Amino acid sequence: MTTSTRHALLVGGSAGIGLGVALSVAPLVTKLTICSRSCPPDLIAIIKARNPDADVVFERLDLSLMHEVRKFTTKHAATNFDWIVLTAGFLHLNGRTETVEGLDDMMGAVYYGRFPWYIRLPVNAMSALFATTIETCGERMTLALTKDEFATGWKLLNERAEEVPKTKFHTDELKDLVWDHTIQTIDDALKK
Repeated sequence: MTTSTRHALLVGGSAGIGLGVALSVAPLVTKLTICSRSCPPDLIAIIKARNPDADVVFERLDLSLMHEVRKFTTKHAATNFDWIVLTAGFLHLNGRTETVEGLDDMMGAVYYGRFPWYIRLPVNAMSALFATTIETCGERMTLALTKDEFATGWKLLNERAEEVPKTKFHTDELKDLVWDHTIQTIDDALKK
């Protein structure tokens, strides 16, 4: 189906926007590695329906746990991913909940690394009324992956995959400050 030799890593690709991206990316790759906390029984078949020739692989990964992220990245240190897409989602209303590594679990999933059923249910109901479909979102995000102007560097994109201007907070100084904090926080978590 495809003559591409691309290998995409899709983190959080088992539901929602991530699944939409997986469905849209599948025809463009020869291999698709999907990581998330769970793998619905029909996930691989649904994605392979878009490209029967693609090698679709699922690997369990809980992004809220830095030890799991470290294990995964060590395993794949020599893997050449052409695209790495982070779409993992996480939401809870309980305030700070620490992982065994001492990190806030939400920050671990959506920031330091990258939604349980009881959150997805009401969100899905509201999404049906107000949100963009996962297919449309996936197509838009894949368009951003394949545009030449997005091939290098980093960009801020809106929900339609259009570039938006950087704000006063997007300075090299603040970027470095956040990066240093991130590295220190991850290192501290991995010591536990």
